[in-house]
Amino acid sequence: MDEELIAERCPSATDPRPGRLDEFRLEFNVYSDLWGGGAANLEPDNGSFVWGVVWQVEPADFKHLDTFSGHPTFYRRERVVVQTDDGAVECMTYRVAHQRGYVRPTEEYLNRVRAAITHHGLPDEALDILDRAARPPSPHIST
Repeated sequence: MDEELIAERCPSATDPRPGRLDEFRLEFNVYSDLWGGGAANLEPDNGSFVWGVVWQVEPADFKHLDTFSGHPTFYRRERVVVQTDDGAVECMTYRVAHQRGYVRPTEEYLNRVRAAITHHGLPDEALDILDRAARPPSPHIST
């Protein structure tokens, strides 16, 4: 969602707009060397949804995004349908190929995501979803 990062990785990206992806939840289940902590990932989850940004991207730029993301070894590019103000749009997203358990994100990373949510005019619930996903899971004790 960060315009500075997308400009570096995908120079053709234009027309950012809010979008809602249904049937997925936000999780921090991958470690990012770049951020030194957990990074956002999508996990299938019936009844859930996440907010994000839809960009118009030239097909040739997927080669750059694939290389940056490590597709298909580390991340996998997948087709998804995102709801926008203009209706349903078929999009591509990247999801982690090999998830771990919870990985705590850094405050720097969370602040970048929060700033992007605000900048792109996503609804306040996008901040709530981020904050819930960033919390460590509650411990479970079996008796």
